[in-house]
Amino acid sequence: TRLPTIKAWKLTQDTKVLFVENHALPMIDVQISFAAGSNQDGDSPGLAAMVLSLFNEGSEVKDANALAKGFDSLGVELGNGINKERSYFTLRSLSDANVRDPAMRLLSEMLSRPGFTVEGQRRVKNELLAQLKREHDAPHALAQAQIYDQLYTGHPFTRSVHGSAQSIELINTAQLRAFYRRAYTAANAQIVIVGDLTVQQAQSLSRTLADALPTGPALAEPPPSADSPHTAKTLHIEDEAAHSLLMLAQNALPSQHPDAVAIRAGNVIFSQILNEHLREIHSVTYGVISDIPPAKGTTPWTISLNTPSRYSLSALALIKTLFARFLQEGPNQQELDDIKQFLLRALPQLTASNLEMRQELALISRFDQPLDFNYKIQQAHALTREQIKAAMNRHFSADGWVSVTVGPSVAQLPLPVRTAGEATPEHACTPTNQQTLNRIQRLGAGP
Repeated sequence: TRLPTIKAWKLTQDTKVLFVENHALPMIDVQISFAAGSNQDGDSPGLAAMVLSLFNEGSEVKDANALAKGFDSLGVELGNGINKERSYFTLRSLSDANVRDPAMRLLSEMLSRPGFTVEGQRRVKNELLAQLKREHDAPHALAQAQIYDQLYTGHPFTRSVHGSAQSIELINTAQLRAFYRRAYTAANAQIVIVGDLTVQQAQSLSRTLADALPTGPALAEPPPSADSPHTAKTLHIEDEAAHSLLMLAQNALPSQHPDAVAIRAGNVIFSQILNEHLREIHSVTYGVISDIPPAKGTTPWTISLNTPSRYSLSALALIKTLFARFLQEGPNQQELDDIKQFLLRALPQLTASNLEMRQELALISRFDQPLDFNYKIQQAHALTREQIKAAMNRHFSADGWVSVTVGPSVAQLPLPVRTAGEATPEHACTPTNQQTLNRIQRLGAGP
């Protein structure tokens, strides 16, 4: 299958732009992202999240309702988001100039003239406080916070993207405007465009966005956390629930590290091993999630699953035993061949729609990868069992897991074993059909 051509250019403001021309539908998908994640909060946790949310509260020209009605009248889909490293905006529109041009004017106005009104700030603060309360009540967020505190003690990475209740209340208009002028410059932005445009039209669109933004330099990446010692620790959070959440983590590698593809391939293979044992053989979970988020700086490898509480410690012990064996033996040839075959079959998914291409282009741009949709697959196909085993042993330790269980304290039982034709053990989880490997982005990309 012939893959789409990726075109790239840099604007006079130093804004990096990637574009794929696709005339299959009369649509365009645009993403503009900024190195304006929560790692830029400084001494005001929640500052980046608050600035991002305030874009939805109107501009200096239009209030929130007028801005929303303007986009709705054009049939435009608008989105935004934030993580620890970046904030972003997405726009999907018809490619017809009668829709595209006013949509881009609205987006440019929203990005260039945020209102930062007192009423908007109060609403956003209330939204962030509500989000923090949900995090405090969510087992997954509680476990993650405990793990981060152990892995990255004293580092800003441990803080919630949404800050804290105390810090949010202290943020003022002057701080918001200063962060906007510093972080939302054209030089700090990256633009991705996919869809029914010519190169000349895409270049014009990218200039429209960049010209609307403040001038100023790109922000430097904050320093990553220091490597944590490989010391095992298991924590427990008491919670009245029918099941227990298990979460384990170790510090992983930035996406641009030479070993990044090898350890992410190792993660995918080990995830399949865990699902085979815990879901298929022992039937104590609906599925194990194992992920290394894409990042330029600090990022953890996290494994999580829900299981009946009576099996929580046995499941935790099995995960650690399987990982010790994985480090000792590495993947077998069949496991490696399976992932390589999957990647070949999954390649067309990367370019199946504007959305998939936009997401992949954003990652290519973010990590300065070659302009080739096939690049990561070629890297993975060049891997050997020995390379994966060596990389996993260089960066992980069998006794390096920080583990958290969230659930009730109950008497523990050994893991049940299902045999052919045997009924599902009481309170165990019925296994689902064998899932395919997670999306190809897990080899060095993600949302």
